[in-house]
Amino acid sequence: RDRQAKKTPEQKKEEYLKSVQTIDDLITAFYACLGGEPGEKRDWEFFRFLFHPQAYKIGYEKDINRNIRPQWIHPNDYIERVGYWFDNTRETAFYERELGRVVETYANIGHAFSHCEAFHSKEDMANNKPYKQDVKSIQLAYYQDRWWIINMFWHGVTPEFPVPDRYKKFQQFP
Repeated sequence: RDRQAKKTPEQKKEEYLKSVQTIDDLITAFYACLGGEPGEKRDWEFFRFLFHPQAYKIGYEKDINRNIRPQWIHPNDYIERVGYWFDNTRETAFYERELGRVVETYANIGHAFSHCEAFHSKEDMANNKPYKQDVKSIQLAYYQDRWWIINMFWHGVTPEFPVPDRYKKFQQFP
């Protein structure tokens, strides 16, 4: 995605809509829109477009007492907090690469388990040196002629919670 090009609102919407016509396109676009170098501005308007207005991102992470528990954040709050950090104060790059995905659909609903890894630089990515891996559970809905992320829930990969083999390859069921 060319983050620097100036486009009319109609051109942006047309481009955005192309990225949400299939589950594959939507998830690929999600990973791509967050990547960038330190201080590189992300397309937060596009990020917001990927999520339903009532969606949440839910990270299973340590709280202030070091207890692992789900922590909810609305995409708008994510942009305000994490987006600001990405755009202004993060000292390393951030890139994610998807390693496998299991997708199941029924009628107009979909679910994906997505296994990904994150990197501090393009060099680390080229040398396969991730600093973390996650498994994301992504709930999706198709309406208004497009796919939406309804919720995204993730958990870090650890020795206690290794990645199941079925999430290490790309699979689609109906």
